[in-house]
Amino acid sequence: MKNSSIAVRQARQRAHYDQETLYDIIDAALMAVVSVTIDAKPIAIPMVIARIDNAIYLHGSNQSRLMKHLASGAPVCICIAHLDGLVVARSGMHCSANYRSAVIHGQGTVIADEDKAQLLYDIVERIIPNSRHDFREHLAKEVKATTLIAIELDQFACKIRTGRPKDDDADLNLPYWAGVIPVEQNFGAPIDAPDLPESIETPAYAINYRRHTSHNV
Repeated sequence: MKNSSIAVRQARQRAHYDQETLYDIIDAALMAVVSVTIDAKPIAIPMVIARIDNAIYLHGSNQSRLMKHLASGAPVCICIAHLDGLVVARSGMHCSANYRSAVIHGQGTVIADEDKAQLLYDIVERIIPNSRHDFREHLAKEVKATTLIAIELDQFACKIRTGRPKDDDADLNLPYWAGVIPVEQNFGAPIDAPDLPESIETPAYAINYRRHTSHNV
């Protein structure tokens, strides 16, 4: 949803305010930077995230200063960015980057105890798809010690750059290379825990792990 307080002001042609674009950027990510102001001091913390329906979920210890702050309903800003390519121009001043980014404003809502355990399972499944039945059940004390916060995705702005370098016409015949160096996210072969019994095979979800994404460089 476009909001004047969060609207893109520079390179407005790159702005997107639709839910589909936002979801795609979030779902391709594993972490985001969560920013708040506590005691008049700005704080930015990278956190693992997961989207379920129209909300981002953050989880942490009940003792965490950040989680206590979010639980109070204080304003929060969440930033996600994917670097898709280094754009090399014939002038250093025209070099750029291809990227997808989202900035989200909102307030946290604490998830009630009766809903928390199932949502924590759902969050793990969003982060590690097809792994749900490969874990023991949550312990009650683990769930009790965890704060789970939902932030509705109602105030946001996305910004995306794709394509070639944009050189000045006067520079096009200069003897310098120009183009895009793609940046890709790859997941390597799983590494067994050193205390893993030899009888336990590496599951398919670990071997074939990928993140959902759809973008053009």
